[in-house]
Amino acid sequence: MTAVAPSSRRDGRMHLRELDWLMLVTVALCCLGLVMAVSVRGAQVDMGPLRVLREQGTKLLAALALFLFAALVPMHLIRRFAIPTFLVATATCLLPRLLGHEVNGAFRWIKFGGMQFQPAEPARFCLVLAASWLLARAGNGVKSFRNGFLPAMGCAVLLAATLAAQPDNGNALIALMLASLLALVAGVRVLHFVPFALAGIGLLAFAATRHGYVRDRLEGFLAPRPDSQVGLGLIAVGSGGLTGRGIGQGWMKMGYVPEAHNDFVFAIVAEELGYLGSLFVLGAFTMFGYVCYRIIKQMNDPFLRYVVCGYALMVCMQAAVNLLVVSGWAPAKGIDLPFVSTGGTSLMFCLAAVGLIGNAARADRAGTFSTVGVAAVS
Repeated sequence: MTAVAPSSRRDGRMHLRELDWLMLVTVALCCLGLVMAVSVRGAQVDMGPLRVLREQGTKLLAALALFLFAALVPMHLIRRFAIPTFLVATATCLLPRLLGHEVNGAFRWIKFGGMQFQPAEPARFCLVLAASWLLARAGNGVKSFRNGFLPAMGCAVLLAATLAAQPDNGNALIALMLASLLALVAGVRVLHFVPFALAGIGLLAFAATRHGYVRDRLEGFLAPRPDSQVGLGLIAVGSGGLTGRGIGQGWMKMGYVPEAHNDFVFAIVAEELGYLGSLFVLGAFTMFGYVCYRIIKQMNDPFLRYVVCGYALMVCMQAAVNLLVVSGWAPAKGIDLPFVSTGGTSLMFCLAAVGLIGNAARADRAGTFSTVGVAAVS
């Protein structure tokens, strides 16, 4: 029988302990999301608490099924199909123009039956896998423009262009930011980003002059009105005090704060649970990022390390953007708060990201997964 080194056993225990903390934080945020869904949508006349509980519970069950699939599928299969699934998911983002319906001047949703689906969420999820595979394949050549910057950022630009056609400029920018941060973590040179960042600023300025809604959002960010969505959200945040009005006792969700169950659910959390509830949300996402950082430090395989890093960035960056919008520090954008908003597509792929983080950590701990051969091909 082969003896196991004490350091290997210790590393394995560290992986498991940190995965336990990650699961605890995720479950806590999902429970908060279920409570807030009943509180916000259950107060609507046409819904009711029991109906909302059933609908949100169904979304959680579907998300849990995807979580289990992501946690159990072999990582070598995920690596093998990373690029094909990303291309399919990117092409799916074009379907809302053909099969979807227009909401506020944009085509971002696909409806079938009584359900709706936002293709941007799985596309962003698959972007992490594709960029991780390409960066790991580059190996030591990741610092070069051709092997490191161009493949990973090429995928991000392709997805961003597809999303901009909906138009969904916010998710397009998030996709570019996500891939850029992952590439920088992998070792891509900062100088490679400078000309493209300047070009992106120019395109944003052009979009602001060409599209009125972009200009209106920027103006609303620079000079927010008390009756705007952000202004009303800030009123809800400020009215909660230290401990809040109590769960279900908030009144800003009664038609005052738009999208109180999705984009601005944090405003209702702050109103009903107060500063302590807000601190819990901020602490939970901080803990999520810190635990993922601890897992990344212990990992050896580059592909698995980039997968964990990419999904940690995806969840924490989405949360940061949402919280910045609600607090008035960023222009209004329809981005869900991970695990807490009622959006089913976001919930499914955020939980799938957690499942893949655990899957990657276990595969790296087992030592049976390696990208050395893949890197050698490049």
